[in-house]
Amino acid sequence: MGEIPVPAAASPSRHPVSSASQKALEKTKRDREALLSRKAGQAAQIETQRKAQVKAAQEAALQADRARHFSVLTDQAAEELAATEKQIDALTQEIARLTDLQSRQRAALARRRASLQAILPVALRLARYPSTSFIALSGQAEKSVQGLSLIAGLTRLTTRQAEDLHGQQILLDQTAHQLSERNDALEKARKMQARLRDINARKKDDATRHQEEAEARLKQARAEIASATVKAATLDDALSALDKTQARLRARMEEEARALARQNQKEKAEAVSNQAKRLSSSSGKGISHGGGHGPVSGTIVTTWHQDTESGPATGVTFEARGAGPVSAPCAGQVDFAGPFRSFGNMIILDCGRHYRFVLSGIGQLAVSSGQSVGKSASLGNMGASGGKLFVQLRSGSAIIDPRPYL
Repeated sequence: MGEIPVPAAASPSRHPVSSASQKALEKTKRDREALLSRKAGQAAQIETQRKAQVKAAQEAALQADRARHFSVLTDQAAEELAATEKQIDALTQEIARLTDLQSRQRAALARRRASLQAILPVALRLARYPSTSFIALSGQAEKSVQGLSLIAGLTRLTTRQAEDLHGQQILLDQTAHQLSERNDALEKARKMQARLRDINARKKDDATRHQEEAEARLKQARAEIASATVKAATLDDALSALDKTQARLRARMEEEARALARQNQKEKAEAVSNQAKRLSSSSGKGISHGGGHGPVSGTIVTTWHQDTESGPATGVTFEARGAGPVSAPCAGQVDFAGPFRSFGNMIILDCGRHYRFVLSGIGQLAVSSGQSVGKSASLGNMGASGGKLFVQLRSGSAIIDPRPYL
């Protein structure tokens, strides 16, 4: 038997199919190259912003350290001022006591002088004319004896009064000297008080200014890291960007702390080291078992690992009522708050101990990136017509069941 001829119409029909497949393949290649190009551009832009953010955050950390240093100096000045004011109070009381003592001593001296003044004319006459006074009494033996006794007694009394008067004057002079010393010390203390008040006021102003500068820089750094998060291609990329930025900042601060320690600047080194620890996602309380309710009132429409069109669910989805409040499932820091890709308004909440909650689908946000919140604090509200709130929990890069912690 001969070969079966191929119909003439069958041969041309293969070429359009082959041509269409080739075009589809080429289009796929072009789309892939365009996608890779866009991702490369985004990666370069994110990296540039990361570097700027690292620099800004490091400067913010240094400014915060300076602010704390000024705060320490301010505390020292305040302690010195308090000690000086205490000294002024003590001196004021001592001066009041010495002034009262001086008044009493002057009164006693006046009494001594008055007492001496009463017998002074007789004493002076006896001192000037002792023989005449004695002859006047010699005619009568008894009276002469009495006169001699009177003269002797008057002499002793006058001598004692003079000694008391001299002693009282010495005490008065000593009190006046002490009073003068205390007044001089009080004047010096008051000058020191004024100087310390000026120093304290200046240092408080400096501390406030440096703190404001540090907060402004930190706010800018957080805005930049939030911007880099927004431009990430996926949620995984966004979380990876957060971790990498934190790691870089922490590494630089730890290196700076070591350098300060080598320079014997222990206080600054410790402050920078503490800042580096606070940057770590391991800081904070972490997560704890919840109270049996979710971050929003509603029913669960998608459970953990439930089969969906895109595979097993990586979180829990709530069907929430309109304008319902959304609360924080843990205490921590808001790493990111804002719109993200198809997630709508999203919040990444760092709970500490390498745990992060991701909540998306929020209608209106009540927090911003970098803000610290307590457990059950308001994060925002659902839309007016309600909606779905997606809740995911991550431990490092691993995704875990959030239900026990809600």
